[in-house]
Amino acid sequence: MKRYHSYLGRDIFVTGGSARELAPGSFGICAIGGGAEGWSVVHIGPDGDAADLGGEYYFGTPEEALDFVQQLIELMPAPNAAEDQA
Repeated sequence: MKRYHSYLGRDIFVTGGSARELAPGSFGICAIGGGAEGWSVVHIGPDGDAADLGGEYYFGTPEEALDFVQQLIELMPAPNAAEDQA
């Protein structure tokens, strides 16, 4: 699996477990226990804070987590939509 994906203008990174280095506005797919315990999905807010999007739900593979993130992105307004409405 690639470590970087872009989907509908949003950045998605597959990481070894830490989202600390991700840029604000990006999504992270983070390995739990090196991937042996599953994969979590986070979104990095404007202040650099990571929000766990799966709560107590974790994914068995990074591909499943990526599919989940892509479905979330499809529900979000386009990155330039706020600028277009101003």
